[in-house]
Amino acid sequence: MIETFYSSGTLQSPQAFLVAFLIGIVFGVILEQVGFGSSRRLSGVFYLRDMAVFKVMFTALVGTAIGYGVLEGVGLVSDHNTHLVSTVVGANIVGGLIFGVGFAMAGWCPGTAAVGLASGKYDAGVFLGGIVIGCILYNETFPIVEPLHNWGGAGAHFFFDTLPIGRAGMTLVMLLAAAGCFYVSERVENPASKKFTMKDNKVVIAVLLVFGAVTFGLLIVPGQGSAGAYRGRGLLEAVEEGLDHVDPPELARRMVAGERDLMLVDVRPEDEYNRFHLKTARNIHLSDLPGALAPYKNVGTIVLYSNGMTHPAQARDALTRMGYKNVFILTEGLTGFVDQCLTPVSLRDEPVPEALAQEIRLWRAFFLTATTRTARL
Repeated sequence: MIETFYSSGTLQSPQAFLVAFLIGIVFGVILEQVGFGSSRRLSGVFYLRDMAVFKVMFTALVGTAIGYGVLEGVGLVSDHNTHLVSTVVGANIVGGLIFGVGFAMAGWCPGTAAVGLASGKYDAGVFLGGIVIGCILYNETFPIVEPLHNWGGAGAHFFFDTLPIGRAGMTLVMLLAAAGCFYVSERVENPASKKFTMKDNKVVIAVLLVFGAVTFGLLIVPGQGSAGAYRGRGLLEAVEEGLDHVDPPELARRMVAGERDLMLVDVRPEDEYNRFHLKTARNIHLSDLPGALAPYKNVGTIVLYSNGMTHPAQARDALTRMGYKNVFILTEGLTGFVDQCLTPVSLRDEPVPEALAQEIRLWRAFFLTATTRTARL
């Protein structure tokens, strides 16, 4: 399993920004090379005269699904070390409509507009200026649009989880859909053509089908990679490999670093929570967890803790059966966290390395000097 910036909690680090910058540069060069630095070509899809955008986007979608499936099948990545975007029905519908109308009117999307501006297209700069103004208006009017922002929050869901076909079956469906869409695109662009030859697309589709077959093979073989992680014996494997919990020092470091999308959930009784709880932790009763955590399903990292590990482990198991793949437990619970991270160095039985002693002093300042306010969902 590879360590990602997301799984290591270093998305805000300079290294992550540098990698993102370099990827963006390469991506921009590729977009320019394929002609996506032109608003005329981009808008051609709306007039059914140039389906390049449709074909490239569909290829990217299918290629990503296949690539992720292969990497997951060989055990290099999993849903645990990948950021999954949450589904929010209201925001997705309205945002999609606004994005679609804006794309049709201007001929740009945010990424291609950046490429166009770098190529000297002034209309791309106007489009990007409109995005900035829109972001400012959204921020200033957020109290008004907040209900829409949260309406229909369902966490991160995979479409294949709602069907009996699984990830492998969904991959094949997408491949067949891609082939069909390439065919339709060719006929739309060349309506007078009586014979469909696939032209250059036959190579692309052949590659997609080969990778799709590999993905299908990797995903249907029992026990391969993390496909179906936390389904069946996947949870037991995660427990055996220690992938189901977060150690106190690791949690302390991630919190001090200000990791986003890290949610702490205190499942103890309210009176115990009020006496002392970890900074930012939210107090949720065990019976309320499914409803309270629904908007965060498979989004970010959820860490459950109590004084020990019994109740958090039971809750984790129950949430896992409900499809949650981002729920972890705190090793040794709050008691272990206090012992390992908050006990003064002078009161410990064994000498502590200076580097760790400095961290302990930092953790004590972070967790004990700030007021811990009661926060309930």
